Amino acid sequence: MPGENLLFVHMKDMSKIRNRKRWSQVMYMYYLLGYRHIMACKNEVLEKMKTIDALRGGFGLNIQEINYLLGESASAKSQNTFLLALDGDTDFSPGSVKILLDRMRDENVGAACGRIHPIGNGPMIWYQKFEYAIGHWLQKAAEHVFGCVLCSPGCFSLFRAAALMDTNVMKKYTPEPTEPSDHLQFDQGEDRWLCILLLQQGYRIEYAADAWTFAPEGFFEFFNQRCRWMPSTIANILDLLGSTSMTTKKNPNMSILYILFQWLLMLMTMLGPGTILMMIAGAVKLVFKMTLIESYLFATIPAMAFTVSCFWLTTRLQLIFAAILSIIYTFIMMVVFVGTIQTAAKGEHIPS
Repeated sequence: MPGENLLFVHMKDMSKIRNRKRWSQVMYMYYLLGYRHIMACKNEVLEKMKTIDALRGGFGLNIQEINYLLGESASAKSQNTFLLALDGDTDFSPGSVKILLDRMRDENVGAACGRIHPIGNGPMIWYQKFEYAIGHWLQKAAEHVFGCVLCSPGCFSLFRAAALMDTNVMKKYTPEPTEPSDHLQFDQGEDRWLCILLLQQGYRIEYAADAWTFAPEGFFEFFNQRCRWMPSTIANILDLLGSTSMTTKKNPNMSILYILFQWLLMLMTMLGPGTILMMIAGAVKLVFKMTLIESYLFATIPAMAFTVSCFWLTTRLQLIFAAILSIIYTFIMMVVFVGTIQTAAKGEHIPS
């Protein structure tokens, strides 16, 4: 490759390494950090031992001195060893990587992520560009200013080896899920889970640079992605909020005010669906002249039907049902828009 760089391709044997992205990450991190990195340190220490042995006239080092040299070498190298995590379809410039590296000057920075731009074609991409602007650009910028970024996405992030090798980071990243919440936290949102572990260990996550990634262009792929992201995000943030006392003591970037800010965002996330249903019910009541009970039934029955379908239907049928409901709700939201305008024009009060 250019610059005399070598490209290593690791093929995962499914009979030896578990399925899912997290176990692929565990595989290559343990190989790069637990084997390649340590072996490089051992070779460096062996050269030092030969030099010291010659200076001492053949009297070598004792085991304490060898362990000290090995630990010193590994510590120094790990502080200046970085892993760049990418998706296969991510596009970035060398300048973006330099910006991420520049953020790593502070040894308390465990990871740095880029501002992701979704690329592709079609209405789903148009929507995701708006969604990324709100959910990624503005929110991450706010987190960066108020406290610390909570998630460094795997599509374009730089991790410090020393942070990953620290106590309770990689070791806690490798357990098998045993509870339903574990599946959400560990395997559905592995990037956020790793970042939560870094934050709980006292590291900071920075936000800078730009990268481009292909976003889902079809509804089914998009819906599946969001089904993974939303529950796992809530599970991981609740885990972080549950360890407030420990995290605020170890991490100076996580102040009590910042934790309160995250609690406020979580509360708004929980209240969001109910608020939307109330808006729909109010607008439907106004436009179609329904009673209050009828309008609420109209707003909630589709959501309840989809919830029930998740227990009984196959994944494909759930996706088809979700697509149909999305089309229906598109027209309903148009009704909400019209109803909101009518309410504002007439100065009426919607009971909801």
